[in-house]
Amino acid sequence: MIESWYPIGHGDKALLNEPVYTELAEKYGKNNVQVILRWHIQEGTIVFPKSTNPKHIQDNIDIFDFELTEGEMEGIRALDKGVRFFNMSLAEQEARLSAFVPAD
Repeated sequence: MIESWYPIGHGDKALLNEPVYTELAEKYGKNNVQVILRWHIQEGTIVFPKSTNPKHIQDNIDIFDFELTEGEMEGIRALDKGVRFFNMSLAEQEARLSAFVPAD
C-alpha cells in the first residue's frame, strides 16, 4: 500500500486552488481538500491528513458520502507535475528519527 503523509501538499495554494478541484467541490457540495482526499482514497492510497482544527478534522472524515467518476479521477491524475512535497532522503529520515530514539 502507498501512504500519503502530505495529501494536500502542506496546504500548497497552487495545489488547493486547481480549478478541477473547485469544479468538483461545487458539484459534490464539498471543499477542495475533501475532493483531494477522496481522490487519494479511491486510488487506494492511505492518507494521513494532519490538522488541529476540529472543523478541518471533521471535514477530512466527511469524504465517504460521494464518489468521483472514472473520468474525474483521470482528470485529477492528469494534474501530476512530478512535484513532491516531502523530499527527505531515507538517510535523513533515519538520522532525524535516531535523535528521538533512546540508545540501548
